[in-house]
Amino acid sequence: MMTHRTFLFAVLLAGLAACNKPERKPAPAPTPNPTPEAGYAGTASPASPVSQAPATALPEQVTAPETINLDVEDADNRAMRAEVLKRIDIMPNLGEAEKDRLYVQVERARAMGQVITIPFASGEKSVSPASAASLVKAVELPKIKKYLDDPTVVFVVLGFADKKGDPKTNQTISLQRAEGVVKILKDKAGVMNLVHAVGMGGSELFDATVLGKNRVVEVWAVLP
Repeated sequence: MMTHRTFLFAVLLAGLAACNKPERKPAPAPTPNPTPEAGYAGTASPASPVSQAPATALPEQVTAPETINLDVEDADNRAMRAEVLKRIDIMPNLGEAEKDRLYVQVERARAMGQVITIPFASGEKSVSPASAASLVKAVELPKIKKYLDDPTVVFVVLGFADKKGDPKTNQTISLQRAEGVVKILKDKAGVMNLVHAVGMGGSELFDATVLGKNRVVEVWAVLP
C-alpha cells in the first residue's frame, strides 16, 4: 500500500524548478466515474477538540503536528509543493495575475509546511460547528500563532476529497472544503494574513485503501 508520504516522495523524483518559475501546465483530467465521493464503508470521523498528533498520522479530529516542520528541503514538503504548483492553473477562483503571484509565493518559499489538519465526513463540504471551534483553538496554539503574528506569512489551505466518483465533482468538493476553512480562519479566528484556498481534488495521498482518510483539509504556512 502506497502511503501519503511515499507517494509524495515519488512525485518529488519527477523534478522541481529550483530557481526560475517553470511553465505552468494544467494537470490532465482523469477519466470520470459515475458517483461523487459517495461515502466509504467506515464510520464518519467525529469532530473533537484539537489533538497534538504527529505530522505523519492522519487524525479523526482537528490536529496540529507535535513539531511543525517548515524545512523546504524536506522531501515531503518539497513533494507537496510540487503537487500544489500543478493545481494552481486549474483554480477557478483566481485570475491569471493572481495565479502567477501565488505560484511564485509557493515555488520560491524559503519555508513551507503543514500546521493544521481538519477531517471531513463523506460528502461534507462545510466545516462542522465542532470542527470550527477546534480550528479556532488550534490557531491560538503558540507554535501556530507565531506565524500568524508575522504579516508576511501566507497560508495555503489545501482541500482534498476521496478518489471515489467523478473527478470534476470531487475537485469542486475539495475546493469548497478549503474555502470553508478559509472562512473560519478569517471570520472566526481573526486571521489577517493572506490566505489562499486550493482544491486538490480526489486523492489517495493519505491512504490508497481507506478512502475516508483522504477527506481532509490541510493548512500550510508559507514563508516568502
